This record gives sequence, structure tokens and C-alpha cells, in this order.
Amino acid sequence: MANKKNIEHKHVAHKRKMFFNKEQDSHLAESLRILRTNLHFMEEKKNRIVIFTSTIPKEGKSTVSANYAMSVAMSGEKVLIVDCDIRRPRAHSSFGIEVNKGLGEILLEKESLEDVILKDIEPNLDILPSTHLNHNVTELFLGNRMKNLLLELRKRYDLIVLDTPPLVISTDAVILSEYSDGVVYVCGYDMVSKKQLIQSRKILDRAKANIYGVVVNKIDKDGYSYGNYGYYNYNYKYYDEYSKGEK
Repeated sequence: MANKKNIEHKHVAHKRKMFFNKEQDSHLAESLRILRTNLHFMEEKKNRIVIFTSTIPKEGKSTVSANYAMSVAMSGEKVLIVDCDIRRPRAHSSFGIEVNKGLGEILLEKESLEDVILKDIEPNLDILPSTHLNHNVTELFLGNRMKNLLLELRKRYDLIVLDTPPLVISTDAVILSEYSDGVVYVCGYDMVSKKQLIQSRKILDRAKANIYGVVVNKIDKDGYSYGNYGYYNYNYKYYDEYSKGEK
């Protein structure tokens, strides 16, 4: 069971959508399975660390990372989500949980890992949450405490998912990329300019981050014209019918 001392209450109103609980046959769940498979073959080693980031807020980074983590946990691997967005912690809300201590308190040596980590939120899935801190977060990540913490967590988990702030907010994802195996870049459709994307890519390239790829999120499958995306819409419709057993 989850660490009760760190949970204020469950079933928070603004819970994110988890497509691996009730919508097993949705095209979104299938897209996440494809992401899981692609990342598996990109990095087949055990005890891996994968960063999820984006350019700006509200591109769906935390939802995608939580669902990816859930999909891997369902395959039998031991998975941990680490909420590295101490400025705006939200990863735990994907599972309808509120917390009163987190990663920042560990790095400031105010709490122990065992007292903060939430175990068995779902089968094979733990969460290391965060709470908002009025502190220089970047300095916390630059020191050896974060590096040593991740080295310890690698010994315990098959996969560690780092949910990091958008790059327009901070360069925390860049700093943490030194300790990770790869970065998944979440991009909300029609939300970010080409200039912003290029700049973000340059920031990651300068840090020699291993970019696994880009997840294009928040595509409205009904919002395209036939001229450019008609077949795309048709394929989604076909998948929905196929998954429901319709002819």
C-alpha cells in the first residue's frame, strides 16, 4: 500500500485521465503501447531513466509520462515516477493523490526517501512526489544529492520516469539529462512555434542529451480538413471500430 503518512486524501477532483485503467482498447491506449514498445527497443537495458519534458506548460507532458509509466508497470516491470517539477508539482495528481512532502524535502535532507516515496499506487508502480518549494530548485538538481539519489533509485527500479518542467520555465530537464538514458519531448499540436521548438532542441543538444523522440499530443482527430488529414481521420475511425469488434 502507499505510504499513508505522505497522503492527505485520495480521489482529488482534478485527476488526470489514465488510459490504462478503464480504456484498454482506446486508440490513445494503443498509441501509448506503441510508445512503450518503441522506447523498449531504443533502450533495452534495465534500470533505465527516461525524462519527459515539453516546451511550454499544458502540452500534456505529465499525462503522457504517467500513462507511459503505467503501461510499463502493467508489463511487469517495477516502475517509479519522480516528479521533478518542484515549482509546479502535479505528477501525483494523475492518480488522484495529494501529498504534504516530496522530492525537495529529500534533497534538503528534511525527509528520508522511505518516508516520502508512495509505494504500490498501482501494481508495480511507485511515485516519488514533489511539493512546491520557495527555493532555488536548479541548485538542488546541480548538486550531488540528486545524482546520488538517482543512483540509489536505479538499484531499485527497472524504469524511472522523470517528469520535468517545460523548458520555457527552466532548464531542469537539461541538467537532469546528464543522469538519464534519454529524453522524450512532448509537443502539443499547434501549441508551440517552430522557433520555440528549434530553440528547445538547441538547448538539449548543447547538453548532449539523448533525445529518443517527440510525442505529438492533443491532436483533434475531428478538426482536420479532408484535403490534408482525411485518411488520418479515417484510420482513427477504423481503429475504433476494430477495437470494438465492429465490422
